[in-house]
Formats: sequence, C-alpha cells, structure tokens
Amino acid sequence: MDMSFKEKSTWISFFSTVAIFGYYFWQIIGLSGLPKEESAEQVLSLLIYVVILTVIVETLFQAMLSATNHKAAALGADERDKLLEYKSSQIGYTVLSIGVLIVLGRLITIEYNPGFADHMSSVQIPMLTAHMLMASFILSEVMRFGSLIVFYRKGM
Repeated sequence: MDMSFKEKSTWISFFSTVAIFGYYFWQIIGLSGLPKEESAEQVLSLLIYVVILTVIVETLFQAMLSATNHKAAALGADERDKLLEYKSSQIGYTVLSIGVLIVLGRLITIEYNPGFADHMSSVQIPMLTAHMLMASFILSEVMRFGSLIVFYRKGM
C-alpha cells in the first residue's frame, strides 16, 4: 500500500521525535551524578541544542517531502485526515493528562514529606519535575504520531 503525503509526514515527525528526544533523555540520565550547578548548565545547553536540532531536522525533511510531492502538499488535509488526527490527538491528550497527574502527585507527596525525594530517588536527575513534564509531553506526541500511523496503516 502506498503511503499518503500526510502519513509520510507523520513518519518523519515520529522518527525525529523518538530519535532526538531519546538522545536527550539518555543524556539527562547520564547527568545524574554531577553537581547541581554543573548539571544545570549542561541541561540548558543540551535543551537548546535539541530544540534547534528538532527545528532543523523537521524543516529539512518536511521541506524535502513537500518538494517531491507538490500536488499532495498543496491539497492539505481531507475529512479522513482530520478525523484520524482528531482520534490520535485524543490518545495523546490522555497520555499527557496521565503524565501531568503523576507529576502533580509527586509534587503533593514532596510538599507533605520533603525528605521523600531524597530518600526514594535512586537517580538524581537535574530539574526532575520539569523533565517529568517534558517526558509526558514527548510521550504524548510519540503516542499521537504512533496512533496516527496505525490508523493510516489500518485504513481507518
């Protein structure tokens, strides 16, 4: 089965998100043993690098896809594409909501028991709460792209 323009675009976003942010979180976990000041500086530079890399990779590959598919790029989304995007966005939103609730639960637990974070954490990730929220967002995007790909593959 030949892939539509929208499906190809979704594959590009899926792979770039998984690869770039997989690398980001792998590097963040590697910073767990460093002092807070040093790790905070490295996190900031790594975040800037990842954001710039994401913009470049997405722009480059989406532009190449559009250049090779002029007509399909000009058409835009039809009703089927919009319905599939809606369904996949619901899945992504659910994942994001669960992630935010987990982070809120962690924050409330730490508020009532401040020593909990120090005693229960085996990995000291810098700016853990921010990274948990970011991981929730990235996971929701991966689920959104993944479910959209599955919907396209099933021909829904």
